[in-house]
Amino acid sequence: MRVKIPELPLPLEAAADPMPALRALLKKSGLGEGDLTSVHVLQRALDARKRPPRFVYTVTADLHDKLANKLVRTRRAVPYTPPERYRYRVTRRPDGPPPIVVGAGPAGLFAALTLAEAGLAPVILERGHAVEERTRAVSRLYQRGELDPDSNVCYGEGGAGTYSDGKLYTRVGDARVDRVLELLVERGADPLIRINNRPHLGTDKLVRLLRNIRAHLLELGATFRFDTPLEDFDIRDGVLRGLTLRSGERLDVSRVVLATGHSARELWQKLLARGLPLECRPFAVGFRVEHPQALIDDVRYGQPSERGYLPAADYRLTYNEDDRGVWSFCMCPGGVVVTTPTHPGELCINGMSHASRSGKYANSALVVSVGPADYAAAGHQGVFAGVDFQLDAERKAYAAGGGAFVAPASRVADFVAGTLSADIPATSYRRGLVAADLTTLYPTPVIEALKRAMQRFNRSLPGFITNEAKLIGVETRTSSPVRVPRDDTDMQAIGARGLYPAGEGMGYGGGIVSAAVDGMRAAEAVLEHSGALREVLR
Repeated sequence: MRVKIPELPLPLEAAADPMPALRALLKKSGLGEGDLTSVHVLQRALDARKRPPRFVYTVTADLHDKLANKLVRTRRAVPYTPPERYRYRVTRRPDGPPPIVVGAGPAGLFAALTLAEAGLAPVILERGHAVEERTRAVSRLYQRGELDPDSNVCYGEGGAGTYSDGKLYTRVGDARVDRVLELLVERGADPLIRINNRPHLGTDKLVRLLRNIRAHLLELGATFRFDTPLEDFDIRDGVLRGLTLRSGERLDVSRVVLATGHSARELWQKLLARGLPLECRPFAVGFRVEHPQALIDDVRYGQPSERGYLPAADYRLTYNEDDRGVWSFCMCPGGVVVTTPTHPGELCINGMSHASRSGKYANSALVVSVGPADYAAAGHQGVFAGVDFQLDAERKAYAAGGGAFVAPASRVADFVAGTLSADIPATSYRRGLVAADLTTLYPTPVIEALKRAMQRFNRSLPGFITNEAKLIGVETRTSSPVRVPRDDTDMQAIGARGLYPAGEGMGYGGGIVSAAVDGMRAAEAVLEHSGALREVLR
């Protein structure tokens, strides 16, 4: 019987080679030398509640039934069934044009990988640049404030996740999660992402990884068309017949995976104009908070920043009121705050970290849930009420910063107290900060909920409210404020057969892994509709 054995604590210094220490612990549970050969690490997590902090491991083992049942009976183990492994295989190429994937973010790339590895050769349309040139465009934005509306931190190969922390943590309970991590490791990601409970890649590692994924797709016969914005959809009699590119070129289509990311405002409008029943969604808005990393380390670890085996400390904070939630989001230890606009005159920000997480500052979004009632109170109605709410905050933030993507900011202590200092502490945000009254950027209920939450957070992390911390505006691109409805049984858009909305921009999934999983689901639906065989792997 295969069992899962959790809660095996080890000192941090054992992390480089944990198996000897794990074997010693497992022998105390009655495992013999023969049993130990089947032990594999399934997961590890850093437990900073203990002093000193430690890693806690979960392992699997194949044991004879008597010992396995004893461990299960005494609650030292639970039966374990590994996720089902399978693949699709095309036995005959379907007639008509090849499948098209619109968008080369996580959902689009993993949809393309699923199609290509099954034997189809997708065409990937991406409005932005390939990652090498995209990186240069992003650098011009950070350094000089020059925005390319088609290739920036949100658009281009890799999607918005390319210039983030590369976080792979997800709450999605889907066997495809393991396959996503496996594919990333196959293309050069650190194998530890498969066992760390909060894995991340690091922005500096993502460029090479994306190039490797692209090379693999090209070897499988896929075609990339970068710098190719989609302009419109030809939908007749409830069926997607074609796509029109901005250049005027028309593409006849068979099946299209639409995975455009959370900022595809123009395409949402086109879909609505073509008769699709789009939905207004709740999402979350707020600010990015930045602390000295040493402060977060000391609070979380209870020891100086000379921390040896300890990584830069992170945190996760939540606060709930009757009708609203407030939480930390996309926390970047040792990271930097970056600008992420897609249009001139609008300002939104995000955070990112390199793999080492060795920067001087820790930053995280602090966001508040908002929904249709908030949109209506602010004067916004209809399908795009959430988009208009988002735009209103971004335009106010751009004006408050004085232009050039300089960001409005406040000391955290000032924000909570309702005061405003004339100066702002040093920051990682390269476009610069200007002291501003952040309470004018969102409606009062959002601001007040955030203030109450921050006072609660200060109890969990003493020093969270401090003059050394900055609150920077605004964080608005947390998820899509619009959903493109689809049939859950076959993944096709309501009102457009042949169109498969997928990922964060269509209102499904949030974050790299959940978007990738959704892209895989869409591609699998395409394969099933194309007659591919599903084979279970042993």
